[in-house]
Amino acid sequence: MILPLTIKFISINRMKPCLSIIKLIAFLTFLVGCQKKERVDPCPQAGAFVRELKEAVGTVYYDSTAATYGIQVATSMDSADMGLTCNLPVDYQKPMTQVRFTGRYYEREKRITGPVGYRFYYLTVSSIAPL
Repeated sequence: MILPLTIKFISINRMKPCLSIIKLIAFLTFLVGCQKKERVDPCPQAGAFVRELKEAVGTVYYDSTAATYGIQVATSMDSADMGLTCNLPVDYQKPMTQVRFTGRYYEREKRITGPVGYRFYYLTVSSIAPL
C-alpha cells in the first residue's frame, strides 16, 4: 500500500514545475492580449475608410494646393496612390524622402483631377520610418 502512494506523491511533485510554467504562459498571454492598441483618428475632413496599408514604401511630397505633405505609393510604372496626410511627423516633412509606413486611406470629399492612374486619398499614418 505504501508503494502506490509514494509513486503518486513523486508524480505530483514532478507536475508542480509544469503547472507553474503553464500558469506563467497563461498570464503572459492574457497580458499581451490586453495591451491597448494605438488608434489614430482619421483626418478631420476625411470621408469613408478605404483600406489599410502595412509596411508600405512611399515617397513624401508637398501638395502646394492643400499646403500640406503627403506620401505617394507607386502602384505600377505609370500610376500611384497619393495619400494627403494630416499627421505626418515633422521629421519626415521633407519632399522626396523615401519612407516605410503603416496607415489608413480615407476617401477625399473633393475629387481631384490628376494624371490617369493616380488615385487621391487622405492618409492617417500610424507608424513611419526612413528607408
